[in-house]
Amino acid sequence: MNTDVMIPVEHILLGSTACSKRALITEIAGLLPAMDPDQVLELIMAREHLGSTGIGHGVAIPHSRMSDLPEPVIAMARHPEGIDFDAIDGQPVYIVVMLLVPDDEEGQHLELLAKLARLLQKPEFRESIMAVDDIQAMSDLFSGVQLP
Repeated sequence: MNTDVMIPVEHILLGSTACSKRALITEIAGLLPAMDPDQVLELIMAREHLGSTGIGHGVAIPHSRMSDLPEPVIAMARHPEGIDFDAIDGQPVYIVVMLLVPDDEEGQHLELLAKLARLLQKPEFRESIMAVDDIQAMSDLFSGVQLP
């Protein structure tokens, strides 16, 4: 099972202009041309209705399982002003990393989610995300991640 955190450059949006959680998720879904953005939005919003995926410290990790998905897909957006994501700490969210995994990969889903959460809890990593000014550097930042 491959649980590397990799975000291709085409799955990165550095300057989100969304004005709501739903609009931001729609922007990220639009980065995934091989997928139906309406289906992605529906799955992610269904998960958000169970409880916000805003984990605090300006970070959200919306996630879902998806049928007919051959491998995990990770995409991200950075919102320079921050957006209300109903985060657990009540603070705006600046970094949103979306995770979609195959429907039949419960273990992989949880492992990738845990890896992303551990990584994004590190203040120095969040600072690096906010400082990066191009999508290749952002992709490289995530590609260089080595976690146990």
